[in-house]
Amino acid sequence: MRERVRRIGQKLIDESFPILHGMKIHFIVLRFRFFALSVWIPPFIRFVIISRRTRNFSDEVLTGILAHELCHQERYSGMGIGGYMKFVARYTLSNKTRTDEERATDTLTIEKGYGRNLYELTLLSQNDKNHKSILDNYLTPEEIKTYSMSIGKW
Repeated sequence: MRERVRRIGQKLIDESFPILHGMKIHFIVLRFRFFALSVWIPPFIRFVIISRRTRNFSDEVLTGILAHELCHQERYSGMGIGGYMKFVARYTLSNKTRTDEERATDTLTIEKGYGRNLYELTLLSQNDKNHKSILDNYLTPEEIKTYSMSIGKW
């Protein structure tokens, strides 16, 4: 699974994330409650952690997860180290900040052309008991489809 995640992640970077070219992003597969997590440890260490729970997901859904997580990395790179450290503190303490970040990341994922992938991922998330407490932080499947169609990316 690790090689599959790395292959899809690198393809996404090459095709859709020019800001991330040249940055070393470690793709790690671990036992994890949620489907994925993205972390930057400034100045150079970047991780995208994917749950083993996703091992039976299609490549299309895995692409949606990885595109979303790489959008986090792109957003982090625009914050600079000081801005990112402030962001982490706010993200940890504020549900509003978490919601704003996840929705902005979903929006960027759609704008990069991965709306259908994100839509399929969100359908799975909505039926996953581990995601019930965080579903409101993300766009709904209907919001994803509507926005994707409105910008011609469906």
